[in-house]
Amino acid sequence: MIKPKDAQEIFDDLKKLHGLWLQVKKFLGLAFTTDEISSDMEYKFLEVKSQTSKFLRVLADKIDSHQFKYEPEKVTALLRQAISVNHIRGLPVADRQNMLILWHEVFIHITQVLGAFHLISEGYQPRKKERKDTSMAALKKGVVKEEKKKGGSGMVITVIILVALIAGAVYILMNR
Repeated sequence: MIKPKDAQEIFDDLKKLHGLWLQVKKFLGLAFTTDEISSDMEYKFLEVKSQTSKFLRVLADKIDSHQFKYEPEKVTALLRQAISVNHIRGLPVADRQNMLILWHEVFIHITQVLGAFHLISEGYQPRKKERKDTSMAALKKGVVKEEKKKGGSGMVITVIILVALIAGAVYILMNR
């Protein structure tokens, strides 16, 4: 259970991350222009990248990434690709567009988690998501459980259908 006080602190950190992520988009947008990029702009971009990484680390300790999907690994991947605005500008158009698509995907998730923590800070408590085990043993165990849940009713229906088919086959063979 997340306390409203803790949720408010996380919410404040998420707001900062959200703002930084919007700034990252501004710099990504510059890569699609022909405007001159000053060394001051490059420095600001590196500052924004650094601050974004910092808030990712802060939030990693506070947020269960299974419960709240904000995809920090995708943020890190994009920041690693974006060495500088001039570097991004030098990439092929398709790569720059893929970076914008990735940026937008992460933006949606950060916004969703921001909204969730806004509600939690006001007292709402979400249900805890259960981690699903997708190992082969767990999947086999799940199949066995499903068969046990069906119990004898599935078997009874199968037997009735088989008896009916056999009776029909015997009737057809006897009346030839």
